[in-house]
Amino acid sequence: MIFFVNKGIGHGNSGVEHAQFYRAARFREKNIPFKLIFTDLLPKLHQHIQEWQLAENEVIGLYDYLLHDDPDTYLREGEVNIHSYQQDILLDDTQTQRMMRCQTTGNYQATIYKHKKHVPEKDIYVVEDDRVILENNNHRISWHYRDTASRGRQMTNIHVDNFRGEYYVFNTFETLVAFFFAEIQQRYQKNIYVIDRGTENEVALIQMKRSGQPIVLIDVVHAAHFVRFQHGQPLWNSYYQYMLDHVHDLDVVIVSTQLQKKAMLTHLRHIGINHVDSEIIAIPVGGVTNISAPRRWSGGIAHFVTASRLHSEKNINHIIQAIHQLRLEGFKSTLDIYGVGSEEQSLINLVNELHLDQVIQFKGLSHQLTDTLAQYDAFVSASYSEGFGLTYLEAMAAALPIATYANLYGAQELIHNGKNGYLANFDPHRDQISDNINHLSTAMRKIFDHYDALSLGAHQLANNYQAEIIATQWQKVVAKYDN
Repeated sequence: MIFFVNKGIGHGNSGVEHAQFYRAARFREKNIPFKLIFTDLLPKLHQHIQEWQLAENEVIGLYDYLLHDDPDTYLREGEVNIHSYQQDILLDDTQTQRMMRCQTTGNYQATIYKHKKHVPEKDIYVVEDDRVILENNNHRISWHYRDTASRGRQMTNIHVDNFRGEYYVFNTFETLVAFFFAEIQQRYQKNIYVIDRGTENEVALIQMKRSGQPIVLIDVVHAAHFVRFQHGQPLWNSYYQYMLDHVHDLDVVIVSTQLQKKAMLTHLRHIGINHVDSEIIAIPVGGVTNISAPRRWSGGIAHFVTASRLHSEKNINHIIQAIHQLRLEGFKSTLDIYGVGSEEQSLINLVNELHLDQVIQFKGLSHQLTDTLAQYDAFVSASYSEGFGLTYLEAMAAALPIATYANLYGAQELIHNGKNGYLANFDPHRDQISDNINHLSTAMRKIFDHYDALSLGAHQLANNYQAEIIATQWQKVVAKYDN
C-alpha cells in the first residue's frame, strides 16, 4: 500500500494538502491504490473529507483507528458512522472556558478540560487545553499536556484503553505515533510511505526502517529547504532539518522544481553528501487537466485575482497596497481575494482604510479554482517563498498572465519573465516593503502592455504540466519500488 502521510486537513488548507489532493487524483487515474494518513486530533475530519471530495476508505485517522470497535474493518472501509459536529462549553463565573465536550464527526466523543494561567512576560491570562479524553463506548484515549522549555506544550501520560482488547501507556506523542505506524505496517504489504508533513512521522518511519522493516520512504519537500549559510554551513528550514540530517535513510526525496533539485544537490555537496542525484526527483505537485484558450485584452478595467491562505507570509497586504497605487496612478483595476485565514480581518481593515471596499472583495474558498480564475484578467501573488505555487499553475491553465514576486522556487520556475508574466524583485527586509510594493505594482501594470502575448505564453507553458505527465512521473517512481 502507498500512504500519503500528513498531520491534518481542514476547511482552509495549505499547499501541502492541495498537493496531496492533486496526487490522489493522479493515482486514481492510474489505478494506483493509496491511503491518506492524518495523525493530528481532527474533530471535524469527516466533514473535511467530504468537503474535499475524498472517499472515507481513502483516509486513515490515527484516533479513528485506535478508538474503533473493529480496526480492521475501519482500515478497509473507513468510518461508516459519520456524525454532525456538536459541542458544549462550560464557563466559570468569569466567563472563562473550563471544559468543552463535543461529538466529533467520527464515531467518538471528546472532552477537553481547560487550564487558565498567567503569562507574566505579557501580563495576560491564557486558557489552554489541560486534559483530553476521547471515548467510543469502552474504547478510550486520554492524556495530559505539560510545558517544556524548548518545545512548548507536549502531550504526556497517554493512555490507550481497549485497543484490540489491550491497554497501553505512552510517555510522548512520538511514541504513540511510532506504535500507530507499527500497527499499520502489520496490516499491509509492500508499503511505501510518502511523507508530506510531520517530523514525528519522519522519526517514527525512519526508526522503523532502521529496525529492518521492508519499507520505502519518500519525503516530499513543499517549501524552500534552505535559509542561508551560517558560519560556512547551510542553515536548513526547520521543517526539513530532520529530513536533510537523515537523507541517507530515505529512498527518494521529491521536490517540485528542477531549480530546487539543483539547489538541494549543491547544498548537500557542500556538507559532503554526494551521489544522491538519482534519489532527488523533481515532480510538480500539481497538474492541469483543462487548459483555456489564450485571451485578448480589449481595454477597460483590469480585474486581478489572488488565491491563498490569508496568512502573513502570503503578503496579501502588499497586493492591496499595489492596487491602491495603481488606482492613484489612474490605472483602473479591481481585486478579488480567494482564501481564508487568520489575517482576514486585518486585511479587511486595510481595504477599508484605503477606501477600496468597492473594488477589492473577499470571496472565501473556491473548490474549483481553475474555473473561478477564468473569470478574471490576471493573477497576482506576493509571497516571498513558494516551493511550487499550485495557484500559479491553475492561473496558467486559465491562460492568465501572472505578476508575482520572484520567489524561490515556484515563481522562478513557472513564471518566465515576458513570456507568461512578470517577476517583481523584492528584498525580504521590513524596511524594503515600500520598494517591493512599487516593483509589484509595476509588474501588474506591465502585464496589460503585452497582454495577448502573455496570455498565449501562459497557455503554452501550461501544456508542460498536464496531469497525465505528472501521473506518469509518479507511476514510474512507484513502479521502481513496488515489487
